Amino acid sequence: MRIIILSLTLLFCSVHITHAYEDQTPEDDDFAEFEQFEVDDEVTDGDFRDEDLPVLKPKLSPVKDQFEDSIDIDDDIIVEDEDNEFEHFQDPEEFEGFQETTPKTSEQPKITISKVPIMVHPRWDAYWLEGILCCLLASYALAYAVGRAKNASIATNFLKFHKPLLDENFTLVGESGLDVVAVCDERGWRREAEHCFTMWCSGRQCCEGMLLALKLIKRQDLVHVLLGVVRPTPDTLLIRVELSKDDSDPYVLCIAQKKFATRLAKEMQDLSMFCPEKRPGDKHGLPPALSVLSECAEATAGLLDARVTAALEQYHKHVQFIHVSDRYCGPKQMEETVATKPPDTERVLLVSLALGPDGGGDEVRPLLLLVFYLMDKIKRLRLSKEALSKCEKRRQKAAEAWVRGSHAARQEQAALRREEKRKQEKEKILAEDDPEKQRRWELKEQKRQQKRKAPKMKQLKVKAL
Repeated sequence: MRIIILSLTLLFCSVHITHAYEDQTPEDDDFAEFEQFEVDDEVTDGDFRDEDLPVLKPKLSPVKDQFEDSIDIDDDIIVEDEDNEFEHFQDPEEFEGFQETTPKTSEQPKITISKVPIMVHPRWDAYWLEGILCCLLASYALAYAVGRAKNASIATNFLKFHKPLLDENFTLVGESGLDVVAVCDERGWRREAEHCFTMWCSGRQCCEGMLLALKLIKRQDLVHVLLGVVRPTPDTLLIRVELSKDDSDPYVLCIAQKKFATRLAKEMQDLSMFCPEKRPGDKHGLPPALSVLSECAEATAGLLDARVTAALEQYHKHVQFIHVSDRYCGPKQMEETVATKPPDTERVLLVSLALGPDGGGDEVRPLLLLVFYLMDKIKRLRLSKEALSKCEKRRQKAAEAWVRGSHAARQEQAALRREEKRKQEKEKILAEDDPEKQRRWELKEQKRQQKRKAPKMKQLKVKAL
């Protein structure tokens, strides 16, 4: 009986103690914070103030006090988080010699705004470069317009002065079309460029046609005008007369000023081949400023008669060169280019005239008459049999030399192709992994080199007695 009473008494005491402990200690619940906020909201809803509420201090249990004491004692213990993958950045020994930057402060940087005075009037001296460029563009455009008009006026004045003379000697003079510079609605110059005009004339004996090319100074180009002040060049008139094939004998002759004679002898194919010697004009009754390049002395004496000599004596300053040739093929071909066929040759009469400052005035008419006289003279001139045979032999030798030169060039090209083929074959053999095949190719190549270096010997057959 006592045992039962004692057990009930202990049970009642334990229940009472457990209930008291649960009321005084906060519950370990995940939603305790939200319950506290709800309590605060309920309190603020009323008319109570924080000062009227008594401050309740929960009594800590002996177990919690012991836990807090253990935390105070073990302050040096560092709790490591295994899930933190960037903890090595917080290790001071990870980066040695690295100076830590100062932490950013929450203070905003101070921005000072300077007061800029308002410019009512702009400073034009700050745009000097733009001003210079605009002046240059304006001067270039003005020079283009003025120079183009000047060249067109020179071509028009040439037609006014010399178109009647050309109409007397040719049936058809000038061209018609949209891009033509002419007087009124007549035929005139074809504008090839702003400084170059051409005109074709046909319908005359002793020639198949005549081409006039008026090459003026590039007055439309400001840069060329400035260069012309340092090195002046005159306006030129180039006359090209295409002679008939059967109207003249074969010979080459050139009468030119000294500087033009030297340049033509080096550049022109026919002069460098048939006229290697340059003679002064004194030996032929010409002014000392002229030089003569001639293949045949008989042709020179027959062409330079008294009338031609007198005209050249009076107007030699305006005559740059007079070139007569039956083998004219233009300038020399480049050495790098190899021709597979002989160049096409023509029978031509080339005359280059330097015009005066007015673009062709009174000095052009007698020189045009001289050109017409030379056309008739070339048709009537006949060489002797001896001179003609010498000229034919020179042309035959020149043709043979050209054939030999072209043959040597073809052989050289063939040798280069063979060498390239051997190089490709060698690369192909070396690319294969066959030592025996490579050895056979090397032996074959050595035999070929020895055979090539061996002296060539002719085998003579001796008949038995």
